[in-house]
Amino acid sequence: MPDARRSWWDQGKRIRSCLLGLVAASALSVVTTGAANAQWDGSYFPNVELVNQDGKSVRFWDDLLRDKIVVVNFVYIDCPDICGLATARMAQVVDWLSERIGKDIFFYSISLDPETDTPPRLKEFADAFEAPEGWMFLTGSRDNVDVVRFKMGERSESLAQHRTDMVIGNAATGEWRRASLMGSLVVLTEEILSLDPEWSRPRAEFATTQEALIIDNTRGEGLFFSGCAACHTIGEGIRVGPDLSGVTLRRDPAWLKEYLMAPDRMLARNDEVAVALDTAFPVVRMPNLQLNDTDVDDLIHYLSAQTDLLGQPQEVSGDDHAGPSHHDHDGHADGHGHATHSH
Repeated sequence: MPDARRSWWDQGKRIRSCLLGLVAASALSVVTTGAANAQWDGSYFPNVELVNQDGKSVRFWDDLLRDKIVVVNFVYIDCPDICGLATARMAQVVDWLSERIGKDIFFYSISLDPETDTPPRLKEFADAFEAPEGWMFLTGSRDNVDVVRFKMGERSESLAQHRTDMVIGNAATGEWRRASLMGSLVVLTEEILSLDPEWSRPRAEFATTQEALIIDNTRGEGLFFSGCAACHTIGEGIRVGPDLSGVTLRRDPAWLKEYLMAPDRMLARNDEVAVALDTAFPVVRMPNLQLNDTDVDDLIHYLSAQTDLLGQPQEVSGDDHAGPSHHDHDGHADGHGHATHSH
């Protein structure tokens, strides 16, 4: 696992306590269980041809689903808002599942704009998130993509209607569920693992770790981990977006607050720093997460507190090269590379 991403595994247990309040949001609704499972097989799912980021043709049922535990979501590479954040959060789950990815659990991100999202563009997008073998980005003809998304329950008619949910399932057992990437990633990861009949949840370790970490919780921490940590670190280096250590010291407070609240508006008016960040991190654009004054104040408080813990502010590699505060942590929602969302 690359050093820049290893920290996400180390932070996994901390996130468990930070996101307890979001557990309900990530609860999965069962699509099918029991005797009805028989219909959720090759007779239901289309076996149409898709093309992955390497230009290889694959069959949806035969090559991607049959006998596998899978996670399937739909994306727009040019989405200005939530798709980048959702993909970064998915990357965090991929990190946690580590060696199981490509072995018995497979991730598929399918473009909803196949005419624009060609294999080379998908390859660039996948590389930005350091997608390992076992996480495939797919496109295809409009007809084939449409039949796949319809069967998987994706019925949006425009980018604005697109949701961040996804489908997880075990094609061998016929168990399928819908899940959200915007809730607790710890709960989501465990739900994916639970699709394996042989997996069991380590309850004792969970309780012990959770009890120890709740004491450590600080103002703004939950917002950071739920909205920013998938793309940003604080003192661990660049991930999808800039390292945010010292950002509250390097950037003007008023600029930082405005950027966290409305990065899209600042970019639209050609704010020099916002443009520099967008140029420096072109893959994932920092989204407008509709944060309020309290949210932003809490995030800035957390960033400042973490910088204090690190000691003297570091010159974040890559952050300063953009001049701006680096997208900092607000990007959490998507970013351009600035990763917002990891925020």
